[in-house]
Amino acid sequence: MGMFAALSWKMYSRERGVTPAQVRGAFWRKSSFSNYDGSCVEIARLLSDSIGVRDTKDNGGEPVLIFTDSEWSAFISGAKAGQFDNI
Repeated sequence: MGMFAALSWKMYSRERGVTPAQVRGAFWRKSSFSNYDGSCVEIARLLSDSIGVRDTKDNGGEPVLIFTDSEWSAFISGAKAGQFDNI
């Protein structure tokens, strides 16, 4: 990860209230529908009100997208309702 990307990640995670240690210590899981070739995403509970999403291809590294519970619920509801099927 380049210096700019590292600084951006630190600012983003600080803004979202999550530390790199919390990301590293989280229990990450991926869907049972995922391929075993590394082409999948993982999710984890980072804080009591935060969900992290990362790309498995990054070998557990950063960046991690961080969502509040309400943001995550809105995304999941939209996905279940088919709102992203045309993307």
